[in-house]
Amino acid sequence: MVILILATFAVSPVSAADSVRRSRYMGTAIFSMPTGYARSATNYINDDSHSAFMLSQAMFGDLVELSVLKHLNGEFKGENPISVKIKLLEEAEMLPSIVYGVSDLATTLGSKIFYFAASKSIETFGVHLHGGFYKEPVTTDRKFFYGVEKMVFPLITLSAERVDEINTFGVKLSPYPGVSLEIGQRDAKEEIYNINYFRSF
Repeated sequence: MVILILATFAVSPVSAADSVRRSRYMGTAIFSMPTGYARSATNYINDDSHSAFMLSQAMFGDLVELSVLKHLNGEFKGENPISVKIKLLEEAEMLPSIVYGVSDLATTLGSKIFYFAASKSIETFGVHLHGGFYKEPVTTDRKFFYGVEKMVFPLITLSAERVDEINTFGVKLSPYPGVSLEIGQRDAKEEIYNINYFRSF
C-alpha cells in the first residue's frame, strides 16, 4: 500500500491557477501548515471568510494520514483535494517525527504540492516544535515553514506559525479532551477560526 502511494508522487504539470490558498491545509496542521504527525481529526476551518471542512484519517497505525479538504465557498468551492502524509521517522527522545507528504494528490486544483515536515514534543516544558518546507507549485521555489505551541495553562496553548515571511499568532483552547478551538491572526489582518476534533492521539 505504501509503495502504491509513493508511486503516485510523480511530478505533474504546474497550473497558473495556483494561489496562496493552495499551500494551506495539507493535512493536520499547526494552524494551516502540516505537522510531522499523522493523526485522525475532523476540522471546521474559517480562514479570512473562507470556510472549509477537512477530514483526516490515520491508517496502518499512524504510518499514513489521508486527508480530504472540502471547500465550502470561495474560488475552490466544490473542489475536494486529497492530501497524504507518510511517516518516515518515529518520534523518539532525541529525534523528531518526520513525514513526507503531497497535497492535492489527484491534481484537483491543478498541481501537487510536495513537502517534508518534522515535529518534536518537549513534554517537560509543554512545548511542541514544528518545521518543514514545501515546493511552491508555480515557481517551484522551496518555501520553509516553522511553528511552535506552548501550553500556558492546562486548557490553553499559545501558538505561532511562520511561512513565506508571514506570521500567524493565536490561542488554542481545549475545553474537552480531543477538542481544540483555535483563534488566530495571519499577517496582522487575516482572522482564522478553527474547530478541531482529534479522534486519536
